[in-house]
Amino acid sequence: MKKLLLLAFLAVGMTANAETIVTNDDDDQIENKGGIELGKGKDEDDRWSMHFAFGVDIPVGAPDDVKFAPFRSWEFNWTVVQYDYTPGKANTTLSAGLGLNWRSYTLSGHKNGFYKANDLICVGDIGSQVDNLSSNIHTMALTMPLLVKQKFSKSFAVSLGAQLNWNFYARINNYYEQGDYETDEYTKKIGERPFTVDVLGMLHFGDFAVYCKYSPMSVLKKDRGVDFKSLAVGFYF
Repeated sequence: MKKLLLLAFLAVGMTANAETIVTNDDDDQIENKGGIELGKGKDEDDRWSMHFAFGVDIPVGAPDDVKFAPFRSWEFNWTVVQYDYTPGKANTTLSAGLGLNWRSYTLSGHKNGFYKANDLICVGDIGSQVDNLSSNIHTMALTMPLLVKQKFSKSFAVSLGAQLNWNFYARINNYYEQGDYETDEYTKKIGERPFTVDVLGMLHFGDFAVYCKYSPMSVLKKDRGVDFKSLAVGFYF
């Protein structure tokens, strides 16, 4: 987690120093497009860019007896490359990208944890002698964001679209203490959905944005245990 936070802060620094300033032929005001510009497209207003997002995961729709800790559940998204296409001098930009997404869903409390039993993902007491239990599900995905951005002024725009996810890796991670011993357990093949689609919206303020992303599809496959979906809010650069 510390490494991911460091990456996020580095991303902010890189974004702040990136040269993403373009002048409009029709007026001399400065327009910030956000992200890190990787290169120009065929036309003057088209470009290749890189973006980062960091937010809080809020699991929703879980059974009443399964309690998550939203502010111990995080996500980090890195759009490695994105093509931004603006037709003519329109105020609308169409974007398609390719990137990586890391998500974590952490249970609240320090006694109940995730575990796998007969191919089902369950939540229960890990053991009476366990202290400081931290139990979560991690997922990694190859992502393809598809966005439509509408500019309303030089410093405000709205983006709406979808993010396609290929969830190629998932695991349960249980960390706990027993006396003087520390245990860090990993369980793979937990029955994650291989392909999911998220609904994504953003409010842009210059080259900075806040985003909200909802996953209407459950994290795990149907009938594989704990059923929950994901809502994430955070910052986008």
